[in-house]
Amino acid sequence: MGQSSSGAQWQRNLWGTIVAEVLTILGFSAGSILVPYYVQEMGISDLRQVGAWTGAYQSAGSVAFALATPIWGVLGDRYGRKVMLVRAMGSAALLLVLMGLARSPMQLMILRVIQGCLTGTPAAASALLATGTPRERLAYSLGLLQTSLLVGSSAGPMVGGYVGDALGYRATFFVSAVVVSAATLLVLLAVREPAESAAATAQARREGPLAGFKSLLGSKRLGLLIAMVFVINVTYGLLGPVLPLYIQQLVSNPKRLASTAGTISGVAAFTGAAAALIIGRLSDRLGHRRVLLSCLGGMSLLYFPQALARSATVLGCLLGMQGFFQGGLSPSTSAMVVGGAPREKVGAALGLSSSASATGYALGPMLGALVMGATTPGTVYLFAGGIFTLVTLSVAASGAPRVRRVVLPQRH
Repeated sequence: MGQSSSGAQWQRNLWGTIVAEVLTILGFSAGSILVPYYVQEMGISDLRQVGAWTGAYQSAGSVAFALATPIWGVLGDRYGRKVMLVRAMGSAALLLVLMGLARSPMQLMILRVIQGCLTGTPAAASALLATGTPRERLAYSLGLLQTSLLVGSSAGPMVGGYVGDALGYRATFFVSAVVVSAATLLVLLAVREPAESAAATAQARREGPLAGFKSLLGSKRLGLLIAMVFVINVTYGLLGPVLPLYIQQLVSNPKRLASTAGTISGVAAFTGAAAALIIGRLSDRLGHRRVLLSCLGGMSLLYFPQALARSATVLGCLLGMQGFFQGGLSPSTSAMVVGGAPREKVGAALGLSSSASATGYALGPMLGALVMGATTPGTVYLFAGGIFTLVTLSVAASGAPRVRRVVLPQRH
């Protein structure tokens, strides 16, 4: 009875967290695609300045997130994972309301910094699931979580685009806050602290937080993995301030700009969501390194034709194809991080990985805005493709960090 109850609880936690993350990421991404247009509504008309403000918005939030996430990860290891998830979601809802009330790009950027310091729901959700999920189901659970993040990312820009066109850009932030508040309530009511968390937090409290960080950073495998995460996310971040403005150049009907941008962004996230679940499970059978190299290669090749796109439709199709490969990268990476850390340090390990990811996103938009300011949006795609090609060749030449392959039980 005890084992059956425990088994049912981890599945309730899994599905409660999955639904809550879909709603939360939907709320986050609904407003993010509209930031360049929101900035223009605030009185900034020069597109280069708009790109600079957008890059600063994304970079400042990512820097704050990178600094704060490892700290929240350690606190989650020591005091519980559910409270960290509730804290992150509740803070996000409040700050979305304040963003809808912002009157200048500077106010918006300051709120983004505060948001980066207080939020970070994917890392908190990953730590909660990694603690309570049976090891033989870990890759499945983390792949499903990644799918939920990408489903939210795919639906969010679409919802935000249509709400923005219908009700205005400010209204999008208010609607997003309501959605994230619903997700917070769901976690409070449906998710419980995993039973395994008690022993893990007790062990974490016996070791000082700095000692825990030192032991994790001393792992060569984890260090190589975090470095790879950093470089990949620099490349992703390059296009943050570029994509909305590139779409603005390609779209034929300015009245449908927000909905077109949201749909194009959503297509890539949708294909990524499908890939995260399908390829994440296949990687347990085919091997993480083989899947990693295949996805890296696909990502590299598809950046270059995007630079030559002459219509929003072509760009959307190419982004949709690329999203399939991008979605396939994440589940293996998460499983590798969790597999390389003791259970009582899972939160700290995921925090370090998230910090590397956020740091990459912080540097990427600044670099992307700089390249776009000196050249054209299309050139940034060529630049991103070159970086990703170097990452692919480096992984192929030196070998990728490996993780224990988990064989999932057959379902009858």
